[in-house]
Amino acid sequence: MAARSRTSSRIIAALLAVLLVLLAAAAALSAGSTAANAQEGYRYWNYAHIGPDGWTLAGTGPADYLPKDGAVEGWRFGTSTAARGIYPRADLHAVNFDTVCGGEKAATGEKRVAVLIDFGTEADAPKDVAVPDPRAECVVVPGDADGLEVLQEVVQVRSEGGLMCGLDGYPATGCGDPVAKAAPPATEPTVAFALPGGSPSPSAGDTGDTGTASESQQSDGGLGWPVVVGVLVVLAAAALAVPLLRRRRG
Repeated sequence: MAARSRTSSRIIAALLAVLLVLLAAAAALSAGSTAANAQEGYRYWNYAHIGPDGWTLAGTGPADYLPKDGAVEGWRFGTSTAARGIYPRADLHAVNFDTVCGGEKAATGEKRVAVLIDFGTEADAPKDVAVPDPRAECVVVPGDADGLEVLQEVVQVRSEGGLMCGLDGYPATGCGDPVAKAAPPATEPTVAFALPGGSPSPSAGDTGDTGTASESQQSDGGLGWPVVVGVLVVLAAAALAVPLLRRRRG
């Protein structure tokens, strides 16, 4: 009985040691995650494309990208970081190529491209400047038109060194201004977009597909550390209870 008790004590001590190590690691990861989520960002027009899994941030400038017929291009003004971009807040079930360009025809050598323009939130707006309403438009352009030429069919562009600084005069000044301790949201509620012909998409606040599949690729996956630690605490408590029950029964 004494040998069994010593063995149980050693097991409990080992479990508690492992638990303490994991708790320390969880605290370190949590602190690192907080620091990573609050980092230097920049306020500018984010450029994205619709892919099979939702929005994907552009890997090049619009002048170096060639949209295909049926493409959906997205522009969103606001603060983003190297770790997380931001996308148009459209419900992609209601605002997509079919709803934006469904009535348009392209002749031989031409293509149709849907363009979504989201001017962002009041938090990123210049002082005393109203944020324009989001809108979606369809353009029919030559088949070899690049992303910049597509955009110029929809809005007036102000640019510096290849960076899109203002669309239709918004904002009127500034270009890629730095933002300290930026923390772009992982998800945002959808907002209404004005569609061609004047019909609006679902109203602001409606839930919908906003490209969360692509966004989830930028966030941590799997179970959170609080869940893991909670499971370990339960296991440790169970390990403590087993020898106590054995002693009572003995």
